[in-house]
Amino acid sequence: MPTPDRRRYTSRFAVAVLSAALALASCGVDTEGGDGGSGSDVVGAGTEGPGVTTTTEPKELLPDHEVDITGDDGSDLNRVAANAIGDIETFWETEYPEVYGEPYEPLTGGVYGIDTDTDPLSLPCRPNTLDVVLWNAYYCGIDDAVAWDQEFLMPTLAEQYGDFTVAVVLAHEWGHVVQGRTLIEEPTVVTELQADCFAGAWVHHVQHEPSRFDVDTHDLDLALAGVLSLRDAPGSSADDVNAHGSGFDRVSAFQEGYEGGADACKDYTRESLNPYQFPFQGQEDYDNQGNMPFTGSGDQPGIDTAAFESLEQYWTIRYPELSGGDAWEPLADPVVFTSDDPAECNGREITEYRLFLCVPERFVAYDVDDARLAWELGDFAVGALFGTQYGLHVLHELDAVSDDEVTSTLRADCLTGAWAAALLPDDRGQPQDLDDDGEPDNDLVLSPGDLDEAVQVLLSFRNDSDRERQGPGFNRVRAFRIGVLESADACLDLEP
Repeated sequence: MPTPDRRRYTSRFAVAVLSAALALASCGVDTEGGDGGSGSDVVGAGTEGPGVTTTTEPKELLPDHEVDITGDDGSDLNRVAANAIGDIETFWETEYPEVYGEPYEPLTGGVYGIDTDTDPLSLPCRPNTLDVVLWNAYYCGIDDAVAWDQEFLMPTLAEQYGDFTVAVVLAHEWGHVVQGRTLIEEPTVVTELQADCFAGAWVHHVQHEPSRFDVDTHDLDLALAGVLSLRDAPGSSADDVNAHGSGFDRVSAFQEGYEGGADACKDYTRESLNPYQFPFQGQEDYDNQGNMPFTGSGDQPGIDTAAFESLEQYWTIRYPELSGGDAWEPLADPVVFTSDDPAECNGREITEYRLFLCVPERFVAYDVDDARLAWELGDFAVGALFGTQYGLHVLHELDAVSDDEVTSTLRADCLTGAWAAALLPDDRGQPQDLDDDGEPDNDLVLSPGDLDEAVQVLLSFRNDSDRERQGPGFNRVRAFRIGVLESADACLDLEP
């Protein structure tokens, strides 16, 4: 998606499949150490996470918006696009004067649907070939027009992430329309992330004001997954002329706009942003795309052991700071089980969870088949799942477990983000968290894409029961971000 004042096109969207429910990746704890009754194995009984508007009754929608789409194929998705355009333009007519202090100028060059029968020279910015605009959506500043691929891109996004994601893509493009009026002069990564931020602001408007969309928390989770799927390839540089941001960057910007409105996006600059994009640490890291095997062999560790070792290293250092000086007592070795041979906790066979913390016996247990399925998203998807259980243990030790399971889940996700932040390399490729001798406190160092994998697993690796108990994935990602961007201290009092 190009910046508004240049005649150029970005690389095609990289649409990555992200299932809404990959497996039963539940988490629970025995908080009482009692007889294992039905109420003693979970952190609470949350039904739906607050913090994101939940629609309980059908919303009264505005009438369909009519707009002339040049090249319209008459599809239902183009009706979604037309309604989005009407809503977005109405939003900016009000929002733009409040943020920028002058009237909003509506789009003047029209909107275009693209397919393989389209004459490229009839399109905005007149590309020489369709190859640069198929699988893409873009704003052309020269013609003040928006175009999108109606044959491949939008149907693929809708199939994987729901129809509302089509509207979110257009809200992002209208972010570039706004930039065409503000004449922002920043690198591409800034304009792209700002457009994500503007899209988030519009989505919040959709949920809270009259609109043409009835968006519930599940739609919102899918839309966020769609934003995540359009990330730059791991190892890309934020200074690349076509950089759009890592998945973590893009969902962060989207959520910032959702939470703070368009005003929160206004002052994006290269100096104010610190994109989480960094190179691979050598050829071996590049060759395996930053992923270690699930189970190691020989001198090669696996994430099934490296994550637990790293969590123990991290909490040995950080726990005394949170507890006021109490030493960290290591957890027992993790217990690996299968659905045919469940683990036991406190004398009771646990069949309702595939990932859980046993409080009285101080261990994390996980279904190895589910963990291997999570590993297909990337090694740190597995690490993040294990990290959430350590987070629950820390909360229990600090007596910070909430009666509301949603709240405890978010605090544990936040603590997982704090651990992840300690594993990030800095701009020089050296771990940030060093001991007194200048050596890494953690043997595990994150590779490009690892934060994206954590976001992906928190959004997708859950079933309907998990969602009811733990709340929307949107809130879980937000909590993880707080941990990464702030510190473990910010997690203990976190509320939905």
